[in-house]
Amino acid sequence: MFVRHAAAELLATTSHPAWNRLSTGLTGTESVLVVSAPAGLGRAWFAQSWPGDDDVFTVHVGKEPKFSNPGEPKTASSLAETFESHISPAPSKYGDHRRAAIILDSPTIDWTALAAYDYCLARVPDLLLTVDEIAALSEGFSTVPLGSGNNHGDRAAPQELHRLTGGWLEPTLLLLREPSALDRAQESILPFLSHWIDSQHNGWEAAKSAFLDPITTQTLSAFFSEIHGDPPLLEDLVAAGFLVTAEDGTTFMPELIRQALKTLVRQNDPALADDLVAVAIDAVAESSDLISAVQQAVTHRHWRALGTVLIERGLELFTTDARIIRQLLTVMPEKFVDQWLGDFTGAALRLLEGARADGMSFVLPDGRLEYERDSVASRMLASTTRLYRNPGPQALAFGLIEVGYLRLAGYDEQAAAAARRLLTALHTAESQRRLRPALASVVNLHAGVALEIGGDPVRASSSYYAAFYHVEGTDHAFLLADSTSKLALLTALRGDTHEARTWLTEHEKWVGKVGWGRSMVTRNAQLARVFVGLADLDLAAVDEALSVLPVTPDQNETWQVHTYLLAMRSILAGRPQRALEVTNRMRCQRPHPSNTPLARALFAVTDRAAYITGAPGLTSPELAGTPPPVPELFLLDSYQALLTGDLGRASLLLSRARNEVDGDRWLNFATQLDIIMSDQDNEVMIEHLIDDIDSGHGFAVDLLVLRRHGILSDSHLQRLPEETRVRIAKIPEIHTDERIRPTLTPRETEVLDGLREGLTRRQIAEKQFRSENTVRSQVRSLYQKLDAATLEEALEAARRWGL
Repeated sequence: MFVRHAAAELLATTSHPAWNRLSTGLTGTESVLVVSAPAGLGRAWFAQSWPGDDDVFTVHVGKEPKFSNPGEPKTASSLAETFESHISPAPSKYGDHRRAAIILDSPTIDWTALAAYDYCLARVPDLLLTVDEIAALSEGFSTVPLGSGNNHGDRAAPQELHRLTGGWLEPTLLLLREPSALDRAQESILPFLSHWIDSQHNGWEAAKSAFLDPITTQTLSAFFSEIHGDPPLLEDLVAAGFLVTAEDGTTFMPELIRQALKTLVRQNDPALADDLVAVAIDAVAESSDLISAVQQAVTHRHWRALGTVLIERGLELFTTDARIIRQLLTVMPEKFVDQWLGDFTGAALRLLEGARADGMSFVLPDGRLEYERDSVASRMLASTTRLYRNPGPQALAFGLIEVGYLRLAGYDEQAAAAARRLLTALHTAESQRRLRPALASVVNLHAGVALEIGGDPVRASSSYYAAFYHVEGTDHAFLLADSTSKLALLTALRGDTHEARTWLTEHEKWVGKVGWGRSMVTRNAQLARVFVGLADLDLAAVDEALSVLPVTPDQNETWQVHTYLLAMRSILAGRPQRALEVTNRMRCQRPHPSNTPLARALFAVTDRAAYITGAPGLTSPELAGTPPPVPELFLLDSYQALLTGDLGRASLLLSRARNEVDGDRWLNFATQLDIIMSDQDNEVMIEHLIDDIDSGHGFAVDLLVLRRHGILSDSHLQRLPEETRVRIAKIPEIHTDERIRPTLTPRETEVLDGLREGLTRRQIAEKQFRSENTVRSQVRSLYQKLDAATLEEALEAARRWGL
């Protein structure tokens, strides 16, 4: 009997710790015990633990008959030879023959040779010690095993030892006797493993699996698809003793076994072992746990493999927790980071500085540096132009860094252009190769943000839809929550409030599963809820949704939408002047961000709406200057013309707006204006608007203008849901000005323009080459037509009449 690290008296007086577990399945009639296991598990001790009146006759079977350890005196080259030379063929006939234990060096068994015997078979898992068996064995040792200093109870040390050795007897005994001898424990098992690997079919392929962590069917398949050899099955690894079953039923590779197997593979082929590290990292990233793959790369300091993983999957890691990438860049050698990122290093580091515990946070740009003078932007443009000729994951990743940098720098027009180039590269890459759905989704999401802020809502919408459909059907909660959140807000902005509500419902399915960045992917959805409340004319719901957001707009990329909604809430509450104060304050505090296409459009709509609802003393620069080409402004200007009695201009603007506006909210606004201006019977159109609200597709705001102008009858109101009826009933009715709109002469119009500019009568006269008396006369005529006594009243009346 040969157990190197056990005292002779232990072997002589006790049974193998695992014997009782096997013996519970014995019938008592067995005459042959077959032990198919490597040395190092105490196989001879296990065989001699078979209780009986006589000692167990032991034969060792191996490819080389001379191979024999002390305590294993009888050897044979095969199972058949064992029975022919050492054991009687019919134990029942020779009842006085001793029981026989046959120890096999190979897992291959000659079942034909066993057919005539009543036998019991013990394989590797039968000999591996469990946690309880290690605990029982440790009672005979005076030293305290690993982990005894913790406070996890009596089982903590045996559990830790089991995770380390997997229950292999030799290293377990050594560590029980000398807990610090980890290196010797690993060395003690090397000869046993080497011989056991050689004895197995595809044994070295099984040994290579030690480079994988975790070891699953998926990681094995991905790993062996890149190297020579057939992937072993999980059950083969368990049968070999390389994988061990834990108490919770999961399997793991003990650390000592893993390191020993790696050592043996490295001794056979050092170059292959280095390649296997990189291949294993790629395989785990490909099929299992991306974070585990990254951690392994850092542990092995395999920067090349880490760079490959980050290029291929970095964007997915970014959505898991961007702080991980930031931390990786701090532990990676600076030289490697520069080689990997090149011209994008500075921009990437700047972007990652914004990674916080709850998402990404940035400071809005102030526009100090001109794009033409930005050398970083110029180098990135040249690099992405080159990479886009044959785009792949690396090109797309660098393209996203470029778009992100341009957004942070305040180059909104260039960021939108870069986003269009990036999407073109994405479509090219998708036509040439299979991209990961998550990669395509991230590209669409971030390109969509740049397009939306840059004033291209149509392409932004397409990008957001594509981002969602790329990951639809997966379990990527972050991207599903982010894309549905953005779609909810975009459709609400567009005026499709019903669709926005649908996306909010979809968003709720995923946001609860998001860990890092939950508040970040929730912001757009929360703003969309404010839109829904406004469309319902429900101030309580609006306030509830706003209460989750900062009191004043923060640095979030949606700050301009937040500002717009705060202003519209003031308008709905009957405080249009307050709405103007909100937008003008933002223009003063954030002059550069306020000049982005999205901010200009939203603020212009806010100002028009505030003016129409009666804000006095309007001085918005958007109204004084050239307004952005926003279709919604045509509708608001049409309504303004209607209020001042200029039906011709109102009709012309309404016709133009209908050809350009999108979204049910704005189209229904146009329908209301049509009803008010039309001389025909409009009952059908009114019924249509009411039916939409009754069915849940319409909103109270779709009847707001009709209510203000006294178009809705009591019968109309009675058809509405009670809550909607109550909210609409609170809207006061108004009547359009029935006076004749003033008609100014060309000279009076020129004088009015001069007054708007703040010129004196003398300055107007000099500018228009007329006498000051003539100008004074024209000013008096102008005041009379506008029914004004002062300059302020004249300018206000001119604005009211749309002059």
